[in-house]
Amino acid sequence: MRLCGFSRGSLVTSFVVEHGKHPDHTLFRQGWVLLRPLHTRLRDGEVEVDVEVRRCRPQDPAPTARFIHHEEPGSTETPVVHQRVGAYAIVVSPWGVLGTVNSSLTKAPGTWALPGGGLDPGEDPADGVRREVFEETGQHIRLGQLVAVQSDHWIGRAVNGVLEDFHALRLIHAATCETPSHPVLHDLGGSTERAGWVPVKMWRQRRWTSPAFEALSQHLERILAQSCWK
Repeated sequence: MRLCGFSRGSLVTSFVVEHGKHPDHTLFRQGWVLLRPLHTRLRDGEVEVDVEVRRCRPQDPAPTARFIHHEEPGSTETPVVHQRVGAYAIVVSPWGVLGTVNSSLTKAPGTWALPGGGLDPGEDPADGVRREVFEETGQHIRLGQLVAVQSDHWIGRAVNGVLEDFHALRLIHAATCETPSHPVLHDLGGSTERAGWVPVKMWRQRRWTSPAFEALSQHLERILAQSCWK
């Protein structure tokens, strides 16, 4: 994945996100502060993400240090390096906010998450998030702006038992569903057990994954304010 930083409409930096390197940290080392994400696209088979940046100031604190979480600190096994770019959506409708429930194949069964998942090779993020939302919930969405770029890095075992040095890059979009229906899971036997609409006033009562809770806490209120439903 390539990150393209723009300041006052001009491209000022562009770099491939290296494995395990968080985009905000790389920008800061280059002298830039990440202000907000702008757009995603696919160019020559590579996912590109535009972000707005500004020059660092002396008073700007460095991004919070984040350490690799090693689920098996005593293991001598060499992990397989894997960076995955995924696309997700905060979907709102008159029925609430759309969520999925993780299956027993995951390490957090029963927790709620945002609909979405890993992009297929050569897939545009906008197409990928629409595909994932339909596969996991059966809903058709209208995609809005990119609201967040999340980055997490850990070493742990995948569902298939392989020890992975895993770097997750999540592109989170706002979205609306104008004709909501009872969710239907089409992608059977995977990481999603079921899906559901959660009333907006009750979303904090669900047990969400950390990335989903962070995204909802930071962006749901604004997404609702910009929609027809509150």
